Amino acid sequence: MLAGDFMTIEQLDSCRVLIVLKAEDMRDFSLEYNTLSFSDAHSRRILSRLLTLACSKTGMDVTNKKMLVEALPHKNGCLILLTLSPKKKRKSYKIKRDRKKLCCIFKDVDGLLDASKALRGKILPRNRAYRLKEKYYLIIDSRPVSLSALGTLTEFCETVSCSPAAAARIEENGRLIADGNAVRKIGEKII
Repeated sequence: MLAGDFMTIEQLDSCRVLIVLKAEDMRDFSLEYNTLSFSDAHSRRILSRLLTLACSKTGMDVTNKKMLVEALPHKNGCLILLTLSPKKKRKSYKIKRDRKKLCCIFKDVDGLLDASKALRGKILPRNRAYRLKEKYYLIIDSRPVSLSALGTLTEFCETVSCSPAAAARIEENGRLIADGNAVRKIGEKII
């Protein structure tokens, strides 16, 4: 049975339809207000049939529309209000990923000092020097680093590409030696 003798379907405006189910309709459809939910398969099937019936009776088109279904208890049954609204195109966001950083690992302070002296006058992206445990680290923020600067660095240290998380661990646990442009600051102090 699709429509009880007492059920009413009324189009309120261009985007809303009111379905009034009397107690007899609720009984015929085996529905109870307390269990009326889209998570219940039986309720979902009956609501889908009611929607189809309401669309055919009112001429409303539900394609490419969002629908809000509200059920309200009524003294002799239930009121179901269907509200249609156009589907909005979902906004897409581009996740800005941090670039990998270049991490230079020096065995001792002499390697860091010699590299800073050799790199004097060469342009490097923003870099910071840290001491962590018994090693010295130079973290260069953005890549690419010029080939000549990279060649000079590899003479004094091991260079590895590190993730922002790995760089953050060094920054959090290490002791900051120089910030900003560490190579320039250290190189200027060496005679």
